[in-house]
Amino acid sequence: MPNITIRNIPDVLYHDIKHFAQKDHRSINSEIIHGIFEYISRKKSAVTMIEEIKKIHENIDVNGFELSPKEMKKVIEQSRP
Repeated sequence: MPNITIRNIPDVLYHDIKHFAQKDHRSINSEIIHGIFEYISRKKSAVTMIEEIKKIHENIDVNGFELSPKEMKKVIEQSRP
């Protein structure tokens, strides 16, 4: 496995990593790997979701689809919690 050296970690970040590592019963190294994995997974998920939305949008024919201001207001009101 490749190794990476991380330099100049801000003290606040280092203490946060150390805190979460202790809380989750991990070494600092394992906590950093876990954090990077979580970050990359979320980023991949977001990119994948955007790509899927673009594909769906490409296949939808929206010609002639218009909402009146009254209909738009109703949709907005219904979407509110």
